[in-house]
Amino acid sequence: MDSRTADGRDRRIAVGWLSLAAALVVLVGVGDGYEASSVLYLVVSTGAAVAAWLGLRRCRPGPAARWVAVAVSLNAVGDLLWQVQTWLAGSSPDVSVADAAYLASYGALGAALLVYAGDGDTHPRARFHALLDGGAVLVVALLVVWQSSVHSTLTDAGLPLGTRAIWAAYPLLDAVVIGLVVRGMVVQSRVGVPALLLGLGSCAWLASDLAWLLLAAPDTVGGWLDAGWLVGAVALAALTWTDRQDRGPGVQTELAAGTGRWRMTLAFLPLLVPGAFELRAWVTGEDIDPLPGLLATCTLTLLMIVRAQRLLTDQCRSRTEVRSLARRYEALAMTSSDAVAVVDRDGRLTADSRSLAELLGRPGGAGRSLPQLLSGVGVDPADVLAALDRARLAPGEPVELELRGDHPAGGTVWLGGRAVDLRDDPDVGGIAVSVYDITARKLAEQELAHQAFYDGLTGLANRSLFLDHTEQALRRAGRTGSPPIVLCLDLDGFKDVNDSLGHLAGDDLLCTVAERLRGVVRAADTVARLGGDEFAVLVDDTRGGLPAAASLAERLLQVLGEPVLLHGHRVTVAASIGIVAAEPEATPLSLFRDADIAMYRAKAAGRAQWVVFDPGMRAAALERIELERELGGALAAGQLRLVYQPVVDLQTEQVVGFEALLRWQHPTLGAIGPDRFVPVAEDSGHIVPIGRWVLAEATATAARWQRAHPRATPLSMAVNVSARQLAGGTLVEHVAEALASSGIAPSSLVLEVTETALVTDPDAVAERLTELRALGTRLALDDFGTGYSSLSYLRQFDVDVLKIDRSFVDLLDGSADDAAIVHGLVQLGRTLRLEVVAEGVETEAQRDRLRAERCDLAQGWLFAKPLEADEAELLLLAQASGAPALPRPRPATTGERPVAQA
Repeated sequence: MDSRTADGRDRRIAVGWLSLAAALVVLVGVGDGYEASSVLYLVVSTGAAVAAWLGLRRCRPGPAARWVAVAVSLNAVGDLLWQVQTWLAGSSPDVSVADAAYLASYGALGAALLVYAGDGDTHPRARFHALLDGGAVLVVALLVVWQSSVHSTLTDAGLPLGTRAIWAAYPLLDAVVIGLVVRGMVVQSRVGVPALLLGLGSCAWLASDLAWLLLAAPDTVGGWLDAGWLVGAVALAALTWTDRQDRGPGVQTELAAGTGRWRMTLAFLPLLVPGAFELRAWVTGEDIDPLPGLLATCTLTLLMIVRAQRLLTDQCRSRTEVRSLARRYEALAMTSSDAVAVVDRDGRLTADSRSLAELLGRPGGAGRSLPQLLSGVGVDPADVLAALDRARLAPGEPVELELRGDHPAGGTVWLGGRAVDLRDDPDVGGIAVSVYDITARKLAEQELAHQAFYDGLTGLANRSLFLDHTEQALRRAGRTGSPPIVLCLDLDGFKDVNDSLGHLAGDDLLCTVAERLRGVVRAADTVARLGGDEFAVLVDDTRGGLPAAASLAERLLQVLGEPVLLHGHRVTVAASIGIVAAEPEATPLSLFRDADIAMYRAKAAGRAQWVVFDPGMRAAALERIELERELGGALAAGQLRLVYQPVVDLQTEQVVGFEALLRWQHPTLGAIGPDRFVPVAEDSGHIVPIGRWVLAEATATAARWQRAHPRATPLSMAVNVSARQLAGGTLVEHVAEALASSGIAPSSLVLEVTETALVTDPDAVAERLTELRALGTRLALDDFGTGYSSLSYLRQFDVDVLKIDRSFVDLLDGSADDAAIVHGLVQLGRTLRLEVVAEGVETEAQRDRLRAERCDLAQGWLFAKPLEADEAELLLLAQASGAPALPRPRPATTGERPVAQA
């Protein structure tokens, strides 16, 4: 059953019992001693006992209520014995065995009161104070009962001594019970329902006892005396229905305070009682014994002195504790980083604040203005007053403070804290303000923010900040109609500086470039370092359009091309610049992407120049991305194949070897020329596994042809080697693997290297070529004459074959001066004892001129186009049988001319 339902039922039972008891008590009172009244008296008395024990069972009371139930039961036993004796004897006895039960009930009630007081404050000082207050009430109660009835009863010679003693004991015990009730209320610091019922019960018994002793003819009002005793029994029985172990707090009063008004009144008011008795005796002319009043006065005075001394002691102790707590809190405030002060609504300190004075280095006395004090460290007083106003708008709610000041001694000061409006709090009575120095934290936050948005080396904006500024510029362009322009720059030759002079010199160069860029652009423009040697410039709100941007790019190229002194070396670098103007649908990322595409187009076009972006570049970039993606699986899918272009002896026009050329046939994109996919393969790194496959496939084909067509000088097989392969560390391993797998003689394999591959890292390339020559392979310098410093390469690299580029062979159809260049190249090769091969021979005139120059070998569409493996096999068979060769192909167009794989 729900506890609340059970409680409600118990309350209804208690109310019903009290209502019935009250009705019966009234009947007893008006009955005035009749037989029916006696029966009703016994019913109420025994019913109170039964109700008390029923309350114990139902309401789970505490130990005090159990003693109350015992007291009510003993009282009922006494009533029953007294009434039985009265009925048997026909008259009421003065003293009987019933008095033993009555007196025992007082003992049980006293035990209940002692237990009730024991549940209160356990502090020894509080218990001693309760003992003093209860003792004062007890002395007054004893004086009252002594003067009113006890003295006359004890001195009545007409009564037996035992009778006098028993009769006098009842009001005395009632007085003791009242004193214990007061003591219990003081210790409990509450005036709850249990205390009221105890007080009501004891006072009702005391009133009936005193009336029975004082009245000359108590039998005339016997019914009402019985009603008083029954009220006491009923009140005590009702206590068992209210005094629960799980009861909540009662009505708190000033009895809880050691120096409360009622406690002081309760302590000194009893002093008036002896005087009141003396005054009554004087008015009525009675002859009263002064000894009890004197004893009571002396006792009360002693109690009051002790009580007053205790009050003074408590007051001194409290003041000492308050001062100690104040010193403690002040010491804690001094050791804390917070400065605490309380100000009024105008911002003036209501008390001294040592912690605030320590923080600000200025006196923080009461009456000083907090805004003026904080202005000493540069904080604007208006900011302080605004913070106090915010606190007043939300009483009791903390308002966070963050105040910035420019310190007179230099530097920025930041103060943090909070303000709480506690003017309604009587212990504070103002606005509590706590402040502390957060300068270090704010500086750290600013540093973190700078690191998040600025490049740590150059101090320029980083990519994140550049994109943010670009987005803001695009928003402004919607209002102004002037679109922003982005320039993307990449340094040409920066890697050479890093490799030759070291990374510290490279960092110095980047810082110099950053300063030069700042010096050229406007203050409103944004210069950013995007990473490595890549920079960007945002030209915001320019009305000059692309011509103005082109002019800026020229100035940037000019200042960047000026020499830089790095660690004792004069260094010159250039830059490739891509320019893009924002379209209406542009985004920061799209602008950056398009400028980057244009920049790479400038780099591919020869560097040290600028290029304006057009949508076709984006299409080319997308195509490149698609080719790179598809190229990743082309080898595994069998989409790559080799074709072979014959190399012929110019004197006999017999085939002496082949050059393996790579082709890509995509299932949906169709035939993709080497000029499109080979650069993609080199940049992406796919050229390394593809090159390994080309070596294996070409050497295997060469081995098959050498076995099928043996000659005194075996057929050679030329394979192109890219710069990426030379830079890697696996080329020598791949070549050795292909030679071992095919079984051909190493001298049959010719590895062709372009001059652009040699310029990447000459020292590393020279070491790699030496390792390849150690394997026995031959090396050819491809596209000779189109590079940077061909003659120097001939001295630096030990090669076997010199291949004249087709651009020079084309000159043979021109003037004699042009033909002289080819003559020089052939004579250079012969002088260096190199085998000379002319590429791209397409006409008989070119063949005849090369033959006249005594050029060794040639290849080109005049002799044969690049052939599939089976077509090359047929060509070899025809030459071996002396039959005519394959029909000569038509001259190739520019787009059909063969391109090497790398």
